[in-house]
Amino acid sequence: MPIQHIRNASRDSSALFYILVLDQDIAFSQALKVDIESQLPVEVFTVSTLDSARTLLSAYPDKFFLGITSVLNLDSDAFEKVDLLGEFDIPVIAIVSHYEDEMRDQLIKRHVIDYVVKGHGSDTSYIRNLIHRVHKNVSIKVLVVDDSKVSQFVIARELRLQKFEVIQANNGLDALSLLKQHGDIKLVLVDHQMSIVDGISFVQKARESYPKDQLLIIGLSTSADPRLAVKFLKAGANDFISKPFNYEILLCRINQNLDMLDAVDVAKHLSNIDYLSEVYNRRYFFEYGNKIFQSLSENITLTVMMMDIDFFKKVNDVYGHDTGDEVIKHFAKTLKEHFSSDIVARLGGEEFAVLSLSPHYLNNFEHIDAFRANIARQKIQIKQHTIQYTCSIGATNLLRKNLNEMMIHADRLLYNAKQNGRNRIEGKPVGHANAG
Repeated sequence: MPIQHIRNASRDSSALFYILVLDQDIAFSQALKVDIESQLPVEVFTVSTLDSARTLLSAYPDKFFLGITSVLNLDSDAFEKVDLLGEFDIPVIAIVSHYEDEMRDQLIKRHVIDYVVKGHGSDTSYIRNLIHRVHKNVSIKVLVVDDSKVSQFVIARELRLQKFEVIQANNGLDALSLLKQHGDIKLVLVDHQMSIVDGISFVQKARESYPKDQLLIIGLSTSADPRLAVKFLKAGANDFISKPFNYEILLCRINQNLDMLDAVDVAKHLSNIDYLSEVYNRRYFFEYGNKIFQSLSENITLTVMMMDIDFFKKVNDVYGHDTGDEVIKHFAKTLKEHFSSDIVARLGGEEFAVLSLSPHYLNNFEHIDAFRANIARQKIQIKQHTIQYTCSIGATNLLRKNLNEMMIHADRLLYNAKQNGRNRIEGKPVGHANAG
């Protein structure tokens, strides 16, 4: 599968991708297929012979994201399956019967990203987790900083085998510039001994703009000085690895750090999301909204919308709070879909807010009113009840002293919408002749 196609697919974590299992043990292959497909958005193809694998790969040379095959001994024939997958540029997870150094060395020289000992109780789960990790790697940019071209090449080659997108720099100064150019870099591997801005100085400078929970930095060095690791860590590095290092050590440390960063990202996400509606919560709305407001330039339009479900108390009283919760979920889902590029939040109860930088609202609020009309004409089935409801909206993009004052203005407009009959929008855009 061409790397750009993989990267595009990986941005949608639910997009289906394909794995090829080449193994004579048909029962094991089928069990592995069931386990992987039950946990990941993957379709697994199984073949039992080299010839059938070659036929399939020749017909679909760009189809497969990863290959899995067994290498049970050190005979030259045992590596034919690995070499075949390598011909088609398919990274391989190798299944071995036991661990031995010579086997490991032969695998690492080939297109093998990792190996697992067959028969261990956790072998299938390890393979599944590895596939999941490598699939996530496709969307991760890694910056390798080293003034040694050989070291750069070796590290970059191993990272690309793991499906990372790799960027390279020869010194700390160039690396800092690349961080600014590529704001989505997630991991930096930086050597210490460089002539222009050394590794520790790079870390100190990078940490002025990029905190540990946003950018991972792993220091590298051939130095025998035991204090160097401490200096890197105190400067702000997440980890340190001494050179020369084993490929597996590099892989394990990178994966461990990325898994920790993923856990932090999940925790952040959960802290920012309203548990019922699955849109942003009040705290995140004001925290992020204030940052947006403070960074506004003259030509940017900021639109604030306050929304309220009409007669929501009656829904709860007549149909029960469980049904009321389903109405909240329906409203939030429709809101997210309609304002997909904007910040959507539940402020509490049946009250929601939207923050938009779209220029479309400069002269009219037609898109906002279209949402109101869409809600009004929908009928939703909840248990045995068919429910139809409406909403009222207050909207403004008249810039005021701060976000809180804009929210107060939008809330006043929402109150007017309620007073004037509900199921309506109040407010006029700044481009309108009577804006105010």
